[in-house]
Amino acid sequence: MKKILISVVIVLIGLLTIGASAYGYFYFTTPEHIRHPEVEHYHFRTQIIVDSTPVDFSKDKFQTETGTTCSADPGSTPIDFHDQMDQMTHVHWNGMTGGEFLKYYGWDLTDRNSDNLGQRYDDNYMPMGPVMRYGDVLPAIPDGANFYVYTGDASGYKKRSWNDFLHQNIENFFGKKSNLKQAVNTTSGPLDWLFPTAYAHGGVTDGHEGTESSGKTEEELTRINNLIGNVVIFVQKTEPTANEIKARFDNLVPLSDSVCGG
Repeated sequence: MKKILISVVIVLIGLLTIGASAYGYFYFTTPEHIRHPEVEHYHFRTQIIVDSTPVDFSKDKFQTETGTTCSADPGSTPIDFHDQMDQMTHVHWNGMTGGEFLKYYGWDLTDRNSDNLGQRYDDNYMPMGPVMRYGDVLPAIPDGANFYVYTGDASGYKKRSWNDFLHQNIENFFGKKSNLKQAVNTTSGPLDWLFPTAYAHGGVTDGHEGTESSGKTEEELTRINNLIGNVVIFVQKTEPTANEIKARFDNLVPLSDSVCGG
């Protein structure tokens, strides 16, 4: 009996050691902003062109339901597209990178070699839970293709480092911080910022129904939508021409006056 008990204890210790090792491995190989996500809500326009064919993010396969999109709680969706809008990328977790954005929709270019973005360790996912990808909805990357990335707008653009896009915090990549960070440090609190429709729609928070601009200036719409930039990514063998690049920045979707809808 004593030998059996010793064997059981050894097995239990072994299992606990394996479990603790796995827990520690997943913890330390997951970025902090994935382990303990913090609420965020900013936007950037995204265009991805694969061998001359633009990805249409307004298609159903990219679109998510918007029931919790404007919540002040960091839910299970770090990034999404909704309201049947093309290009308008909504980021809901602080610290997300361009590589994580692409991996979330199917292109794993971050060298983490996993089927998820990492493990989440906050109160809702104790002791931990995987942050699953949205799905493999981006088109296949053509053999021999290169990645060319540009930021700008209709007035001008510049070529950027693909490595920077993959690995930098998206805000740092664009060089513009989210308005939310300023709002949470004021007495108004994050909820007042997250629902600017209260001001854009005459005091009525109408959820995710994006509307027309109602005469607001581009600067006002950019601020209301917390828009931090526009990115165009070409996936092809040779570098795009100046005309091809300009055509994409001339094709930016218009802004709505609702931060949730836009």
